[in-house]
Amino acid sequence: MTGEFQIAIIGAGPAGLSAALTLSRALRPVIVFDSPRAPRNAASPGFGGLLGRERATAADLHAIGREEIERYGFARFHGADAARIEQVPGGGFSILGADGTRATAAVVLLACGMVDRFPEIRRLDDFWNRSAVYCPFCDGFELRDGPRGVFVNRPEMLDAAEIYLTWTDDLILFLDTGIAVPTEREAALAAKGGRVERRAIRGLRVDAPDQQAVEMADGSAIERQALVLWPSQAQTELVREMGLPLDDAAQVAVDDGYRTGLSGVYAAGDLLYAGRQNGNTTIHMDAMAAAAIMADLAMKPDQ
Repeated sequence: MTGEFQIAIIGAGPAGLSAALTLSRALRPVIVFDSPRAPRNAASPGFGGLLGRERATAADLHAIGREEIERYGFARFHGADAARIEQVPGGGFSILGADGTRATAAVVLLACGMVDRFPEIRRLDDFWNRSAVYCPFCDGFELRDGPRGVFVNRPEMLDAAEIYLTWTDDLILFLDTGIAVPTEREAALAAKGGRVERRAIRGLRVDAPDQQAVEMADGSAIERQALVLWPSQAQTELVREMGLPLDDAAQVAVDDGYRTGLSGVYAAGDLLYAGRQNGNTTIHMDAMAAAAIMADLAMKPDQ
């Protein structure tokens, strides 16, 4: 047995760490399942716009967060994924670790993020979180002024096209299969310096030092310093197996206290926010979820 705790936090990214810090300061025994796998943003050169930790890497923020939390002595970090979560007769949950250990907790906070599903673009892995990026606010300053591309694989990317012109006056929107741009919309973008490319993307490549290009299906290449791309996402296997209610966007559905449809299970962070995922947002969400957990526990006579 790993032990018995009041709260089990699943995930030790900025979301889980934020909740663990809030709950530690509230004197609550917490176990944090801290996956040994590299985080989704492991290749990123650093968080952009994170007050007090500007350009800190994911590894740096994790190390700093753990050090701050462990000073209080109320949180235990367990270096394993959570493989299964089961309700315990009489109340609470049993959490089975991927390493075979088991812990029990009165409530569970899911902060395990999402699974990214990337389009079939050759060599995308080599560029991801470096010059192929997700968030213009996180990396736009560092990649400013150069020629930029946006891979438009969903309507929201097109809706936000003018935002990308903040950092460049040379913008190409590479349309994925099935994405159509109304004539008037294309004209409005062209008036601001954006243009539409309808040929399919084959991959990314480096033609010379500091000269990156988007390779088209016909073998031609278009030089771009950066490519903005939003991968599609899916819930983790753990969340899917729990059978939690999802909303229309396949995000975990919660109320205003971050309570899911399963009593005693809370969720916060990327797994319920398909919009502008970033460190600031997820840190805020899980601090608020931790406060809601505190309020709910305080109303229980045995907690």
